[in-house]
Amino acid sequence: MTVLSRLDIMYPDGRSETYVLDQDVITIGSAAGNTIQAPEASLAARHIRFDRDDEGVYLTSLDALHLTTLDGVPAPVNQPQRLSEVCQIRAGQLRIVFNQSSDEPTAAMAAFSEATQPTAANFRAELQTGKLKVWQFSTATTVLSITNLGDCDGLFRLELSGRPSQWTSPVGLTFSVAGQDAVDLLLQVKPTRSHDCAPGEYPLIITVRQLDGGDESVNLVLLVEVGGVGGLSATVNPTRLETREPFNLVLLNLGNEELTLQFGVHDPSQQLRLKLTQDELRLQAGERAVINVQGEARRRPLLGKPREYAFAILAQARAPGDYVVALPATIIVKAILDVRALIAATLSIVILILALAALLYQPPRPAIASFTISDQTVAQGNPVELTWSAAEALSFVIEVDGRPVDELPGDAFNYLLETHGYLDPIDIALIASNGDATDIRSLRLTVYQPVIIRVFETNKSSLLRGIQSDLTINWRVQGAVALDIAPPAGFETVERQVAGEEGEIVIAGLPADDFEITIWADDEIGNRTTRAIRIAVRDPECTPIRDTLLYFGPDSRFERAGFAVENVPLLAKGVNAVADWLYLELANGERGWGFHSNFRCHDFEPANLHLVSDIPQLPTATLSLTQNPIATATLIPALDSSPTPAPAPADS
Repeated sequence: MTVLSRLDIMYPDGRSETYVLDQDVITIGSAAGNTIQAPEASLAARHIRFDRDDEGVYLTSLDALHLTTLDGVPAPVNQPQRLSEVCQIRAGQLRIVFNQSSDEPTAAMAAFSEATQPTAANFRAELQTGKLKVWQFSTATTVLSITNLGDCDGLFRLELSGRPSQWTSPVGLTFSVAGQDAVDLLLQVKPTRSHDCAPGEYPLIITVRQLDGGDESVNLVLLVEVGGVGGLSATVNPTRLETREPFNLVLLNLGNEELTLQFGVHDPSQQLRLKLTQDELRLQAGERAVINVQGEARRRPLLGKPREYAFAILAQARAPGDYVVALPATIIVKAILDVRALIAATLSIVILILALAALLYQPPRPAIASFTISDQTVAQGNPVELTWSAAEALSFVIEVDGRPVDELPGDAFNYLLETHGYLDPIDIALIASNGDATDIRSLRLTVYQPVIIRVFETNKSSLLRGIQSDLTINWRVQGAVALDIAPPAGFETVERQVAGEEGEIVIAGLPADDFEITIWADDEIGNRTTRAIRIAVRDPECTPIRDTLLYFGPDSRFERAGFAVENVPLLAKGVNAVADWLYLELANGERGWGFHSNFRCHDFEPANLHLVSDIPQLPTATLSLTQNPIATATLIPALDSSPTPAPAPADS
């Protein structure tokens, strides 16, 4: 038996990935060369291996110094263990859910007895299985079979409802089934990755409805059982700290069940004194908690270099999984008398002496000779260039409305100022400095809001020629003081809604050719921005549902004008006054009339087609009399009382 399996891997930061075990050997580790490389410090270079054979899948722990558990029990090193159908594996700080399924076919079973199928229904619906078990972060599938018991094609709709409807795919599917035929639909259930996805059973109501032929429906129930999943994300912040400096242990329950944690400390040097504000904690699904920790050295050396002591905070999950997470950190212990501190103090004294000397020195005063700007008015987001010349300046500071934005060296002579955060007139100052002496020059810049067309879209990209149609146009425009959308020729506005920078307009009309819809918007200084959307106009089409004759007029008594082949679309050019005959055009350009019940029109009602006014008259019967007492009558053409076209002549 071939075994198909997959791994759902959850990382400490909340990410998750799914891998199919489609190879006989798969390894996971932090080093390159593994089948699945996970750059986590808690993983060994080659941490675990999965082996697949005809009997199943086996897990082997490859490193004795790094944590590996199978369903909460430490895995022995280099000893393969056969995995059951669903297992929870802990590799360092990675949580892995193993799922195994067989390729043996599952016997189909009806979710209801025969009595639940409507007696007059022309179809039957069955589920492959009435119950699925699935875990958070994973998927499960079943097959829904629909059999059309009638002789004609049927149109059906699949609707899903119930608590887990947002977990399923597809939702609201419409499909057709040929007469005396069946189709299989694959239903996939994938619980959301939210923390409120609690373990338990959830009923999924599956409704199959026939849209033609009586509106019959069949309801089936699929019971979805969601399994419990445990997971923990834990970090220490900061990971390097000085003695007596407080730090935090940040915890997040990634699973969908309550998690009980106990905390401890691993201090291999025995030189630290660590204290946690609490030793045990309960976390609900999705709950985040912060625990304060403080550490200090048991003894501080009198003299010497700073020393570093590594330790780890241990968080042990009691249920589910019974795994341990080790969070490493380092405490830096400084000597009471640090040689470097003495050197720093000496340097500070020297610097103080130099600073006093600098105070006694009077530098020359800087002078700004010129200060110009590239533009006086710009759109927000466009940069402007500042240019200046100055003497005796050691540094320059650029200020906008009294706030410094940048500092430049004394040899700078220009600066590119970004305007993203400014609007309306702003004052720009250039400050030249040399010691305590300064010189200042100022300029004023007007920054205006430009027009930005964020959204301009329509609900349709094409319309049908000659069919009364409506079109919805949406927009969102920023910075416009005037805005308009003009409807194209042949259309008029039927509805308009505007709310601030957003709006919607509905236009209606009879399209004849491709056209464009243009929006224009003016900013506060008169600049105009436009954007256009092109709408394609295509001919309406109708498809024969059977081989059908076409006539020169809307009556089967007219002469035959052509022949329409089943399922070959024709262009719809018009309709008669009562809309029971369609005026159609073949691919070769020939035109004729066909009875509307022989055609299926796409995306429109035949009554909305152009009304053909120049319909030919039916030929009248003529009667000729001679001296022969026996009268002969000639009828052209032969009359046909049925509105259905006569059958096509047989091929000779």
